Amino acid sequence: MRRFSLGIALVISALILVSMSTNAEEPNYENPDLQLKFNLKETQNSEGNDDLSPQNKLPEDPQATKTVIGQSDNYIFFEAGREPVAVGTWTSEPVGFDISLTINSFDIWWESMESSSNDDCIWTIEIQKNGEQVSEDESDCTHGGGEIEKGTHSLGTTIDLLAGDTFGIDLTLTSWDDVKVHYDNVTYDSGLNVQGKHIFFFGVMWKGSEVDVEFAEAWPTDWETNLDGGYVMLMGDDMYMADNSKAEVKEGSEYSISMANGTADVTSTIIRWNEVTGTGISLMMDYTTFDHMPSSGNGSANGTGNQAIVTITLTKTQQLLGDEGGILGLPGFEIILAVPALAFVARKLRN
Repeated sequence: MRRFSLGIALVISALILVSMSTNAEEPNYENPDLQLKFNLKETQNSEGNDDLSPQNKLPEDPQATKTVIGQSDNYIFFEAGREPVAVGTWTSEPVGFDISLTINSFDIWWESMESSSNDDCIWTIEIQKNGEQVSEDESDCTHGGGEIEKGTHSLGTTIDLLAGDTFGIDLTLTSWDDVKVHYDNVTYDSGLNVQGKHIFFFGVMWKGSEVDVEFAEAWPTDWETNLDGGYVMLMGDDMYMADNSKAEVKEGSEYSISMANGTADVTSTIIRWNEVTGTGISLMMDYTTFDHMPSSGNGSANGTGNQAIVTITLTKTQQLLGDEGGILGLPGFEIILAVPALAFVARKLRN
């Protein structure tokens, strides 16, 4: 019996030493390539422009609107020509670490104030870095404007940002008619569709009735609001859904992470759910509402294709001797990316 106990003690000691060694090294993390919507906001940021942000309002909050007055040379019997009219400039907050972004497209919800056939108007979309032009694209309005509809404009602009840099959009309209733009709303999601490695995941822990997810973002967002809006959920077997009112957001740890041009120091965010009682738990994260119903079998959530951008499948930690909530849990998670469609698994040894 003593030899058996001694053997167990040696195994535990060895595992603790491995754990200490693992945690002393550079942290394990995953940095997936995700598509993120940068919304046109009605609030101003530190640059003095309107904000360009991943943050969304709650679903019941109203949209912002802006009326753009069309300008043309008016004569007695005809209008000779149209003049471009500034719509606005939206700029991001400074980025927290180096990142390469691809701006795939621009969405804008709008309606004509004077006719139902304003289908020859032109948007001029200028992408900026630190207030300087990177690209300029012209695109027709894609619909006639008789009702509020979304126009989508392909871009394909790549920007490399260093920590502290900003990017933005300067928007101009050339139109015969006055136009009303709708934005800063979950439904009227006017903004840029951006792809990049904007988030680091440091780990997910499911221990007993508690679930933690730890991550850092290039542009921090308000996860208290995102919890209230259901933009992040814990889902389980038999349609189980954890209560977001029993979740808390707190500051995590400081990490030094390797980048292409050196290292970056980041401070993580931790979201912790308490009183989790379900089984087969998955964490679903986004920055807006998503369809959380089971897949209909065609690869999209409930057949809509509106899935969360990140889905993490949790494994409950176990003690070495088999009880829940052990000191040497080996949490694993799988992140399923909606755009692009790929998956990976990462594991982190934690105390």
